[in-house]
Amino acid sequence: MTHEKDPRTPDTDSATSRRKSGRAPVPQSAAEWRELLAREELPPEIDELRGRKRRKAKRRWRSARRDERTEWIREERKKTPTPAVIPVIALIVAAAVAGAAWLWPDHHGADTAKPKATPTVVAPEAPSSASPTPTASAPTVADNPEAVARAFVTAYTERRPVQDGSHKAAVQRAAPYASTPLVENLTKHDDRDFNQLVAAQATEAKPTKVDVGRPSAKDRPAPDTSVRVYLQADVTLDVKATDPYSYTRHLTIEVARADAASRWMVTRVLGLEE
Repeated sequence: MTHEKDPRTPDTDSATSRRKSGRAPVPQSAAEWRELLAREELPPEIDELRGRKRRKAKRRWRSARRDERTEWIREERKKTPTPAVIPVIALIVAAAVAGAAWLWPDHHGADTAKPKATPTVVAPEAPSSASPTPTASAPTVADNPEAVARAFVTAYTERRPVQDGSHKAAVQRAAPYASTPLVENLTKHDDRDFNQLVAAQATEAKPTKVDVGRPSAKDRPAPDTSVRVYLQADVTLDVKATDPYSYTRHLTIEVARADAASRWMVTRVLGLEE
């Protein structure tokens, strides 16, 4: 007759092996932990207490023991390295989930995979043969003394008596093409043409024709050099007034620069003739 072992009866072979190992058995389940905690004896100083004092002391002691066990378990887990196979398994599971989501994206049970969109590659347009390839920076007005003189004369001779109030506004319009000393000199001196326009009740004097060339030998103060040239500007202006009219001005202009790498600018207005 076979006798079944009572589950409540301790395993003598296991107990014998634990005694031979020389260390206390470590609980392997929640039930074993609860059984261990229930059998744990109170310290004598707490066990001798009675009533409410004993219950409070017992709770504090068990709470402290629970904290100690939690810390011990945490430290033991730190000592045990995570097997390398676990991250690999996690990656495999994640890949399987992602693949399933791609194959069955429809929540209504569609059994066909949605086709993956093919990116459209737009080829870059070929450069137009008509577009010139820049080889150097584009020339500006300041690179040419004639262009500087023309821009200065056009801005300086245009007058708007009603709008400007004085000739100083015309000087400021011409300032980008002139040296600072010339701007200051023209600003502080009175202007005869502006006063005549005010007397004629004119609203505007606008240059309609500007010719820039080389002055004659008698009108040239000095020979031209690589950093200084003299130019003659002939300007025709139309005047808007009660009685419209036109007039012409002839200016001898000095255009200079500091060196061959600097920009040209008007430095002097030497003569103004009617």
